[in-house]
Amino acid sequence: MKMLNLLLDLICLCSCLPIAFCVSARLTSFSNETDMHALLALKNGLLGKGAPLTLSSWNTSLHFCQWQGITCGRHHQRVTALDLAGQGLTGTLSPYIGNLTFLRVLNLSDCNLKGIVPEEIGHLFRLWVFNMSRNALQGGIPLHLANCTELRVIDVSRNGLTGMIPYQLGHIPKLQILSMQQNSLTGDIPSALGNISSLTNIVLGNNRLFGSIPSSLGKLKSLATLILGINSLAGSIPSSFYNLSSLTSVSLVDNSLSGNILDKLGVSLPRLQWVAVGKNYFTGTIPPTLANISGLRIFDVGGNQLDGHIPRRIGMLKNLQVFSVGTNNIGNRSNGDLNFISAFTNLSNLWYLGLMRNQFGGVIPDSVGNLSSSLQYLNFGSNKLYGSIPAEIGNLINLAQLGMEYNNNLTGKIPASVGRLRKLGQLILGGNKLRGDIPSFIGNLTSLYILCLPDNQLEGSLPSSLQQCDSLQILNIANNRLNGDLSLEILSSLSQISTLYMSGNFFTGHIPSKVGSLIHLSILDISDNKYSGEIPVELGKCSMLETLKMGGNLFTGSIPSSLSSLEGIQILDLSRNNLSGSIPSQLQNLSHLKIFNVSFNQLEGDVPRKGVFSNLSAISLQGNKKLCGGIPPLMLPRCPRQTGRHLSPAIIIVVTLCGLLFFGFIVAFVLLYRKRSPIVKLTSYSSMKEGYLRLSYNDLLLATDHFASSNIIGVGSFGSVYRGVLKQGENEKLIAVKVMDLTRHGALKSFWTECKALSKIRHKNLLKIISCCSSSDFRGNDFMALVFELMPNGSLDSWLHESCLKLEQRLDIAIDIASALDYLHHDCVPQIAHCDMKPSNVLLDEDMVAHVGDFGLAKHLHDSEAAKDRSSSFAVKGTIGYVPPEYGMGANVSTQGDVYSFGILLLEMITGKKPTDEMFRDGLSLHNICNSALSKSTITDIVDPRLLTEFCADVDSQKHDDMVQRSECAAAIAEVGVACSMESPDERMNIGQALKQLNLIKRNFHA
Repeated sequence: MKMLNLLLDLICLCSCLPIAFCVSARLTSFSNETDMHALLALKNGLLGKGAPLTLSSWNTSLHFCQWQGITCGRHHQRVTALDLAGQGLTGTLSPYIGNLTFLRVLNLSDCNLKGIVPEEIGHLFRLWVFNMSRNALQGGIPLHLANCTELRVIDVSRNGLTGMIPYQLGHIPKLQILSMQQNSLTGDIPSALGNISSLTNIVLGNNRLFGSIPSSLGKLKSLATLILGINSLAGSIPSSFYNLSSLTSVSLVDNSLSGNILDKLGVSLPRLQWVAVGKNYFTGTIPPTLANISGLRIFDVGGNQLDGHIPRRIGMLKNLQVFSVGTNNIGNRSNGDLNFISAFTNLSNLWYLGLMRNQFGGVIPDSVGNLSSSLQYLNFGSNKLYGSIPAEIGNLINLAQLGMEYNNNLTGKIPASVGRLRKLGQLILGGNKLRGDIPSFIGNLTSLYILCLPDNQLEGSLPSSLQQCDSLQILNIANNRLNGDLSLEILSSLSQISTLYMSGNFFTGHIPSKVGSLIHLSILDISDNKYSGEIPVELGKCSMLETLKMGGNLFTGSIPSSLSSLEGIQILDLSRNNLSGSIPSQLQNLSHLKIFNVSFNQLEGDVPRKGVFSNLSAISLQGNKKLCGGIPPLMLPRCPRQTGRHLSPAIIIVVTLCGLLFFGFIVAFVLLYRKRSPIVKLTSYSSMKEGYLRLSYNDLLLATDHFASSNIIGVGSFGSVYRGVLKQGENEKLIAVKVMDLTRHGALKSFWTECKALSKIRHKNLLKIISCCSSSDFRGNDFMALVFELMPNGSLDSWLHESCLKLEQRLDIAIDIASALDYLHHDCVPQIAHCDMKPSNVLLDEDMVAHVGDFGLAKHLHDSEAAKDRSSSFAVKGTIGYVPPEYGMGANVSTQGDVYSFGILLLEMITGKKPTDEMFRDGLSLHNICNSALSKSTITDIVDPRLLTEFCADVDSQKHDDMVQRSECAAAIAEVGVACSMESPDERMNIGQALKQLNLIKRNFHA
């Protein structure tokens, strides 16, 4: 080879041959060898350690143009394509890739590659296709890729790339496809992309991009696909967007975009086939002009703020396959809202119809049975529907999912025609008023893997045919009127079951030992039934169990030590039974156990001290009077030492007599207590108090539609809260009725405490009580309830974690809560400590003004009764994550405890993370990460990203300023939260200072 090169040099010097020919000849002869060395270096990098020898054909005995995945040019024998897609390689991409200068196609997709994309990729100036998708690449997108000016395709999707999208990519003039979805890219979408007139596909979904959609993209006349979903984009859609007449597919789903996007779709974008803009803040109505887009196949606008009705003209879209409008405000809550369904019967290709979580009212029309036989998913859940389920539903023989759950008011029986839906995989009908038995035809649905029928009025026993549903994975029949013995055959046949909710029924019998064969079971909740017998030791074989709830039954015997084999168990609730014996010490070795509740049993002996038993707020042991030992904050008596000595007969007689005298004293006290029951005192107090309504049990029964399960809006430790409509003459008043479950220990005290607290306090940010009702139901049972004004926007908890609140709204709500606490701590005599401050106890009215509620654990400080409460560790209650640390060490209740809970609540509002989130373990807490981020000035790393990108202006400088201002505001609120949640009460900011600081933040934010 060297001799050949020298000969070429001599010929060129001594002849008149063109210089270009000489250079070409030398490159050809030399670069063939260069390509081979580059390929061998690539082989070493691609195989990595332990990788399969998938490149066995790459050896020097063959010419490299014959190697697997290699294509060479005919004339110059240089490598023009390297295609090893899906070959199971590993390792990294060698920088030697830059030596393959004739390369036009580089396809290493789905090869498990790691490391970074080397900058030498920029040497491939002839490259057309660059495909590195479905790997594990990291680092940023190399700027040198912009040197490859012949590129038509860049595909680096489904990797772990970070950093920003280089604006220099806008200088690749022939680029047609840009795909970077499913990475961790940040920053804005470069406006320079609008300069590439050849672009047909922009796929940037599932990243962390923020800012607005550049208006320059409206210049891309050839653009057919625009995928920007699952990012943090904000602002409105630029008007230039509607110039993209070639657009066929657009996905903007799961961002923070706003405005009215739909009105112009049917006019300006006639070629659309796929529209997915769900989970944003879009407003407006679905226009009839949408019917002009004759090729429309997928229409997904779920999770926005749309209203109005569904135009019947949508039924003209013959190609429509998916119509999803769930989670909006469409409908008028009136009969006829679903009349459009008769027009939808023309949609022969429709296979998904999602109408859930809207305002559709009336009955489900019989025409639903005339919908396309191709229909697989039909969901009416969480609307305002009533009447019966039409029998015609059985005509939809290809249905795979049928949902009509919650907030509806469907009555009657489950129609027998449902038994014809042999392909049904999910049947979800919970939260209605369905009656009758669970029909035996349920056994015909052999494809069923989810059956959810909770919160209805179903009766009878489980049908034996249920055992034919051997694919069933989730069974939820909780809170009905079901009864009978738990069938051994049914339970043991459901071998795939993973989730089993049966609580709140009247099931009887023993738990069969074959429960141990349910090896996939992760959740078992049979609480509040009438099961008896012993807890089977075979439960310890259910190795996948994470939640086991058996409280409120009649179980006897001891706690099986075999439960210590459940290594993944997180919640173990055996409360309110008749269990005896000791707590197995092996349970303290369960490292994942977070909640352990054995309250109100007959347990005795030493309480373990390690594991979950070392966390006072994670265990409940009340009502077991013979327990001893445990950690000091439990304040249990010491366990007696076994000395082996016997008591004398005289001592036994004395102890026995003392016990009898004590028992007689208790009986006398109980009789006297019943005669002077606080119920009587409370009845006269609450009914005679000026400004309170006189309400009877019958009044509340009618207001809540006989305490219908569909009216339940919340369930707490001591009872349930119902939505109701109180009729006063011709007027109606929306109310919330908190009905106490008097079978729960502490419910009576909670009722009295809340009445006492709320009757003496008045503040605009405290939940207003309307009445206290202490009476008897029609069976003569004691009945107690608190009646409040209904807060139409529900709890702060649902808005933080299920919906979305703007930064300004969160700040206003924080000020409202602080104002309420400031009043309780400084303007009430005696002072009141709330003792259970958390988002679910903050309710929002129609104007989003916050009202603090649930005073069932409140303490009046500086009086004798409170002193007694504060002296007992069992009186220290609250919610895990919000309870101040000093309470766990036996400290007295104080206003500074509320301040701690308020501080945690503030940090949750800013970060969007609950204090019990799985990320907080091994000493890491919500307070710690916020404090650390503030000290390092990296608060934006933990702030809920939606708070930083709301309603940014179109001008870049204004957008940047807006984000900076929001970041500063969020950091200031977090500082208050950290100051309030310090570990030591003495180091915490008091609530008055916190309120003053929050008001100052608000003034600065709006300045």
